Amino acid sequence: TIPRNVTSIGYSAFSGCTGLTNITIPNSITGIGDDAFYGCTSLTNINYLGTKSEWNNVSSVSTGWSNGSSITTITCTDGQITI
Repeated sequence: TIPRNVTSIGYSAFSGCTGLTNITIPNSITGIGDDAFYGCTSLTNINYLGTKSEWNNVSSVSTGWSNGSSITTITCTDGQITI
């Protein structure tokens, strides 16, 4: 779980964390750096503590987590986003 006062996840912040299976991201996050979750091959669950609309406004979200992970859905407070 990322603390609620954090506003961004930096470049390659969790890159290569193969033991990471689940992450909870607060809606205070406004940006996710490139390859933040690259190589997180066990990461299968992202919980976002905001709405789908808020998630879609997070900058660089498409490259921050998608490379090298097993994520197919993001669970938001108002439903899921299918990747």
